[in-house]
Amino acid sequence: MQRKIRRLCTTLAAGAVLALVLPGIGASAATHHAAARTHRSLAGKSSPPTFHQLGRYKHASPPKFDHDQFGKARLPIGKFRARPHTAMTSAMGKLVAARLAVSPRVAPTINLNTGHVAPYDGWVPEEPTSAAYGDTVVYTSNDLISLSVDGGHTFHSFDPRTMFSDSPAGGPDGDQDVIYVPKIGEFVWLIQYFPGPSGANLDRLSVFPPSAVTPSGITSWTSWDIKQSGLPGTDIFFDFPDLAIGSSYLYLTQNPGHGGHPYQTFIARIGLSNLQHGLNLAAPPNPWRYIIGPLFMGRVVQNTGDTAYWASNTSTSTMSASGWPESSTSWFGPVNVNVASWPNADYTSTTPDGQSWLNLYTGRVLAGARVGKDLYFAWTAGRGTGRLAWLSNPHVELVEMTTAFTFVSQRAIWNPSYVFAWPYLTSAPNTQGVPQLGISVVWGGGKYYPNASVGDLTTSPFLVDTDVTSNANCSCGRWGDYLSVHPDYGTPFAAAQAQFVATGYGYDASLPGAVGGYDDHFVTFTG
Repeated sequence: MQRKIRRLCTTLAAGAVLALVLPGIGASAATHHAAARTHRSLAGKSSPPTFHQLGRYKHASPPKFDHDQFGKARLPIGKFRARPHTAMTSAMGKLVAARLAVSPRVAPTINLNTGHVAPYDGWVPEEPTSAAYGDTVVYTSNDLISLSVDGGHTFHSFDPRTMFSDSPAGGPDGDQDVIYVPKIGEFVWLIQYFPGPSGANLDRLSVFPPSAVTPSGITSWTSWDIKQSGLPGTDIFFDFPDLAIGSSYLYLTQNPGHGGHPYQTFIARIGLSNLQHGLNLAAPPNPWRYIIGPLFMGRVVQNTGDTAYWASNTSTSTMSASGWPESSTSWFGPVNVNVASWPNADYTSTTPDGQSWLNLYTGRVLAGARVGKDLYFAWTAGRGTGRLAWLSNPHVELVEMTTAFTFVSQRAIWNPSYVFAWPYLTSAPNTQGVPQLGISVVWGGGKYYPNASVGDLTTSPFLVDTDVTSNANCSCGRWGDYLSVHPDYGTPFAAAQAQFVATGYGYDASLPGAVGGYDDHFVTFTG
């Protein structure tokens, strides 16, 4: 069976967004399913919990002024910068790709606020994540955790290294992730530790309820250490973690390696009941299990339901998709899915001061989310040639397929004046229980410094700039590794809207640090 592919061009402009279908770029692609293989997962070893209580934390001090993307101090730090609640019109109408099935109407309103977080002064590049339940917000960024109890209007920032009485491996430094799990009413916070003398590091997984979040810190939490010794067959170094929620499990994706370089990927599922009740992770009724595969085998999609799904690119016209039912100790796949060809070359992009910022994770599927019976996957693609020469900048490819791995549609999030990169996807339900697709993505290059954008892609593909400061980069060849966008399950919203929270940051050479500092922001929006 063949489907018509309609590629979409999303153009970002100040104050307005135009979405349209370009003529002459349609393509036909047959969806081919290779015979799926079935694989057994492996049982995780004992990982007992540890209970912690509030200690003496080290605060991080915020600056006095925020800056715009050109380095001009323009906003006293304090309350939100509120954007007008302006409806974004769309030219899409009935031309939205197959299966989106929406009637012509004005696109949903984006209600956007940005709140300032204390500047991060640690390892570069920056990699922030955030999660929220109503007014309670947890924001992490490598060496920093910031807490808010007023919906992000003010943040109280702490050094995670001061929160624990022990310091295994090389101490808590580097990648973090945080997510809120509505089924158990808890935040889950992952801290990646630095390598110790042997080169080994670990992940510390902590859980705590919103009531434990205060301006003085987290009053109590339970944590588990996930070490290489609990994952036979992996290397000793962990990197690039991601968390996703299923019906009964939390999914942890991680890239092990050695010498500071990852060489493979593992996906672990951890029982939500174990986290909620402070059990050993290996204890029933939902003992943790994991699978091991080649590097970048995929990251589990957000809100994946009763089956964990992930996918990776096997060529510029095929993807491999896999699934892991929560009722089974076996996973299936990979299954081949044909997609429209996309360019995987020429990612060159520089900031206005001539520095390279886009040279990592290109062509790798970094983002995924489930919306009803459909799966969405996104990645950074390169400049096009020949038939795809209209894609004159690196951009984001967004593929939609069903949970049966049948191709549905494909879009290009693209602009002729600047680059789109490093996408992150999530889904959030509105009050009618209909999931909405949210996205966070970086844009920049040419005459623009890299900045973060967010948007709702459920009915029409459009994005809106978060106005995050960025007047330089870290001189390390890349602007960052990832951002995040997650649902806010605790904030009331209109019937047709869902509430999202997202992270953004810029880089300000005038802030403290050997090469300046990152200027973190927290964003809420509805779509």
